[in-house]
Amino acid sequence: RFDSHPLAYIIVEGMALGQIYRCGLSVQRYRITVETAGGHSWVDFGRPSAVHALAQLVTQITALIVPSEPRSSLNVGTIQGGTSINTIAARAEMELDLRSEDSQALAGLVEKVETLVRKSQQSDVKVTAEVIGQRPFGEISMRHPLIRLAGKCLKAQGITPHFNAGSTDANVPLSRGLPAVCVGLTTGCGAHTTGEYIHTPPLAKGMEQLVSLVEMAYHKLD
Repeated sequence: RFDSHPLAYIIVEGMALGQIYRCGLSVQRYRITVETAGGHSWVDFGRPSAVHALAQLVTQITALIVPSEPRSSLNVGTIQGGTSINTIAARAEMELDLRSEDSQALAGLVEKVETLVRKSQQSDVKVTAEVIGQRPFGEISMRHPLIRLAGKCLKAQGITPHFNAGSTDANVPLSRGLPAVCVGLTTGCGAHTTGEYIHTPPLAKGMEQLVSLVEMAYHKLD
C-alpha cells in the first residue's frame, strides 16, 4: 500500500472544509480491564468491586495534568461492567484515548497512565491495560508543493485555508516520510455525536477542490 515513490496520498475528511491537515497527531488507545471475584451486594459486602476500582482509576487518570503546549488530550470514551444492581461487579472495562501533537508528550502521558494501572493492582484486584490502537506522528512541511497546491485549490473556491494537525489516515504515510495531506469536503456540526450532520450545499466546492487537487498533484508533482 505504501510504494516507495508515490506522487502523493490525498486523504478525504467528510467535514472540515477549509482545513488542511498536514500534521498527524500521535495517538495511543487502551482497553483497561479490572477483574475481581465479585459476589452478592449484601452477603459479600466489603469485597472489592471491579466497577468501584475502575471508577477510582478513571478519577485518577482524568486528574492527570495534560500539557497544553504541545497540545495533548485524554478521553475515557466508554465504560462497561457489572451484571446486576445487587451484584458486586466481577469485571469492568474502559476505553481510553490519548493524543498529542508531540510524540514525547504522548510518551509522557502513556507512562503516567501505565503507572496508575500498575499501582491499581492488588492481591484481589487484577488490572490490565491492552493497547487497542496506535497512530504514529508525522508531518509535511508548509513549503512542500503538495501543501501549497492544497492551499491554492481552496483559495480558488474562495475559501481561506487553515493548516492544522489531526488524527487521520494520512498519519501512516506521513510517519514514513511520504507526501500526504488530508482535506475536508464540507462543513457540519455535532462531530462524533448521535446528532452529527453535514451541510450539503458546500459539497460542490469541496468536490471541486478535491478534483483540482488530484489533477494538479498528478501533473505538477510528477
